[in-house]
Amino acid sequence: MDINWFPGHMAKSTREIEANLKTADCAVYVLDSRAVLSCFNPAFDNMINIPIVYVLNKCDTVTTDCVNGWIAKLSEKNRIAVALEGNSASCKKKLLPAIKRACAAVLSRQRTRGLNEHIKAVVIGVPNTGKSTIINSLCGKARLVTGDRAGVTRAATWARVDTTLDVLDTPGTLYPKITDRRVGENLAIIGSIKDEVLDISELAVALIDRLNGIDVNILIARYGCEVDVVEGPEKIAVSRGFRIRGGQPDTERAAAAIIDDYRKGRLGKVALEYAK
Repeated sequence: MDINWFPGHMAKSTREIEANLKTADCAVYVLDSRAVLSCFNPAFDNMINIPIVYVLNKCDTVTTDCVNGWIAKLSEKNRIAVALEGNSASCKKKLLPAIKRACAAVLSRQRTRGLNEHIKAVVIGVPNTGKSTIINSLCGKARLVTGDRAGVTRAATWARVDTTLDVLDTPGTLYPKITDRRVGENLAIIGSIKDEVLDISELAVALIDRLNGIDVNILIARYGCEVDVVEGPEKIAVSRGFRIRGGQPDTERAAAAIIDDYRKGRLGKVALEYAK
């Protein structure tokens, strides 16, 4: 299954992000804790020449060991990384000091020159990692439209956190060609690629295979039976009463249910990638 989704607005967004990064003081790079490595966009690599704050968002969806492993990995070489639940009250308390720490040199120069402290941060990441939700938490109010699906934010929008900080919300941006099949599957599973462009049945099979490779009991605990890549969707359809006309099991509906169960955390705290 080839998984690629790069609508026209993403090409425009990539150019706008590059331009804004040139005048910003730091980048806030938002990553989904369930698939941290897959959430890195290679297109950003040559654009970012300013301090970065890595944000492991949705940290409540994976185990503490997984989060700690990624925080340690991303914090190497004096980099800054924080783990957040973007819609929690603690989000601002964790992220704001991290941004100020990343911009410490800029703030110091401003104080030395007798200027008012003021910094600008650009928030970047692939679709559906929770960038807008994090910004709303920073601002203390719903400044930006959010949604649990890819493609909600379509244009870059500045938001004022306080008198010392402005942040730019940018559209979730992928890269034109995803060459690693596993990366594409991971992004699709966590909802960073629109479901409408996917073969949900094939994606469900990939997820079943991935979860059984971690622990076969994950799916057994949820569905009450062993779920394999061959008969699993049919078994789930039967157990859930998903039928199409004629009484046959609705395996496509079952496939969608498996993916939704993973995304909503009903299968437990399971990451698709761990730090090495």
